[in-house]
Order: sequence, then C-alpha cells, then structure tokens
Amino acid sequence: MLRLVSVLACLGALEAAVVAVPHVQVNVPHVPAPVRPVIGAVLEQRKAAEPATVSLPLTKVEADGQRYFLGEMSVGTPGQAMTVAVDITFPLSYVPSINCSDPFCTDHTQYDSAASSTYENVSGVLSKDSISVAGATVSGQAFGEATAVWNSYALRAPNDGVLALGFGFSASQEGATTIMGSMIEQGLIGQWLAGIWLGRGDAGGELTLGGLNDDRRSSELAWAPVTFNEEHQSWMVSVESLAVGETSICSENCFVTALSTTPYFFMSMDAAKAVNDALGGFDIGAPGVAGLDCSTLYTLPTLQIEAAGRTLEMSPLEYTYIYTLGGGVQMCLSGFVGLPDFDDNVTVLGSLFMQKFYTAYDMDNMRVGFADSA
Repeated sequence: MLRLVSVLACLGALEAAVVAVPHVQVNVPHVPAPVRPVIGAVLEQRKAAEPATVSLPLTKVEADGQRYFLGEMSVGTPGQAMTVAVDITFPLSYVPSINCSDPFCTDHTQYDSAASSTYENVSGVLSKDSISVAGATVSGQAFGEATAVWNSYALRAPNDGVLALGFGFSASQEGATTIMGSMIEQGLIGQWLAGIWLGRGDAGGELTLGGLNDDRRSSELAWAPVTFNEEHQSWMVSVESLAVGETSICSENCFVTALSTTPYFFMSMDAAKAVNDALGGFDIGAPGVAGLDCSTLYTLPTLQIEAAGRTLEMSPLEYTYIYTLGGGVQMCLSGFVGLPDFDDNVTVLGSLFMQKFYTAYDMDNMRVGFADSA
C-alpha cells in the first residue's frame, strides 16, 4: 500500500503516445467516364485545401498503480525508437542522453548522438536532429537531452522521454522552435491544433496533430479561453465553477488545465480536504490523498464543471479509483488530490476527466475545447 500511496502523490507521472498515420478512403459514386476526370480534379482540390493532419494512436498501460498512455517516436538517422509521453506543459521534447548515468536513464532507452548522421549540437543539452512521429519526419528539430533526472518518482515511469505540446514562447526565446511549429513550417500539418481522445476500459486513445477527429466526440466543443501572461505560459483556461454536489471547489475566478500525464484532479490541500471530507474520505497516510468506502461510491454526488456555458458532469465511478488487491480485496481512492503551494482557484484535470471528455488545444485561437467522448 505504501508503494501505491507514494505513486498517488506524484505530479510527474508521465503518459505516452504511440503514433500512426491514418488511412483515409474517399468513396465516389459511379459516374460516366467523361465526368470522372472533373470529379477527380475537384476531389484533389478539396484535399489540397484541407489542413494536413497526423493521427497518433495511444496505448494504455497500468503499472505501479498508475495509468500511462505509452508510445514511441524516433530520433536521429537512423532512427532511435523512444517511448514518450505526450505532455502539454513542456515547450520542447526531451529524451534521456547516453551521457546520463542516473538510474532512470540507464533503465531506459538513451539517445546516442554519435550514432546519428543528422545530429547537431546547439548548446549544452539542447540538440537538433530528425524526429519522426507517425511516419512524419521533422528535420533539424530542437530537443533536450536529459543528463540528470531530479524527480525520484520518474523512476517508476515506463516512458523514456516526452513529446512536448506546450506553449512555444519560452522555447523561441532560447532560439528553438517547438515540434508543432516545425511541423507547420515543413508542411507536415496545416495548423496549430491538437485533439486528445482517451478511451475507457482497456481502450487506448488517440492524439491528432494539425486538426481534430470528429469521430472521437459525440457533442459540439465548448471552447474556453486560454488565460495567458508572460509569467504563466500554459494551456490554463478560465471556467465558471467547479463543485462536487453541494461542495464548491471554486466558484469564481476559476482556472483549469487538462493534462493526460496524470490521472488525478490536482488542487490545493484545502480544496481537496473539503471535497474528500464531503465524500466521507479518510486518511491513508499520504498528505492530500483520501481513501473512500467502496460500498458507498454509488451514492456519492456528481462532479460538475461549468465551462464555456456548458455543464460537464462526471459520476462518482468516473472520478474515483478502484484498486483490486490480493485475495479479491478492493481499495477505493478519491481522484481529488491536494498539493502544497497550489492556488485555491486552480485545478488540474487529469486523464480521469479526459477519458470522459475529448479535449482540443487550439494555439491559433488561444482556446481549449471540451466535448463528450465518443
């Protein structure tokens, strides 16, 4: 249990994306031969006008009481396959360097720049090389080579590195371009737009770059504006309120960030205690984490998030965790986890939320969209 509890307190739990290029088939009804070239030309024009996209399937893995969406990207020439997490908080991707001797690095696949014919050192641990995602290769892409890992919880993460989809302003200040920016510049995608769908049960998920997959959602997107300033460059958006039943998490000036790299709802210690007390939570020896009576889960109230004029609802079985231990014993945990030094009006919406709601990140219009997952 101690091992499980220590994992729960980890903000740095990483998830990853396996990538593949989608196959698109256009069905054209039978028409007379003289008309076919005209239809063909129109279809080609439409295809050329549509923004290019890349679709990346995600594979779900449960390890050490955590949930990961794992995958690969290839770095260098010839390509060195790396298991990566899709993370919206970092502006630049990174992988473990062959020069790193930390246990995390040596237990994972390490990038060897000497083995790549397209490697270029920029400065220090900042490098450039070819990076392939879903068969789409970005030339001269800047990324970080990790030479030390300071987070002990990262040792439990099965992914090697990170595929970063964070804001690029800090990266550009260092003279580097994000991978999304490079994809646009090199014509691999048509716009800075990404969608994440995370499946329930044993299903994996999908990350779409350059556009959205409308088949992965069953409702219209509710768009919330990104709250941006020079000091806080992130995908944080403003929402109207968050509450669990009659217990308010935030009622004004509320901000949320949807992250697939953690399962949990992270919030301030006070906010988490108020919610978990209302749910009948009990102390399990880890600050900010609460156990729940498994027999009462069905009676707990609904989580409601008012965002962009729409109410996003989650049932108690969708915002809690049920772990099956040895001998058929079950342990139930609240998905609401408190962290120290966390603002009372800020909440992180983890993969528990994203398994219920398709999430879209639109850099061009500075907004994040939420829709019911299909």
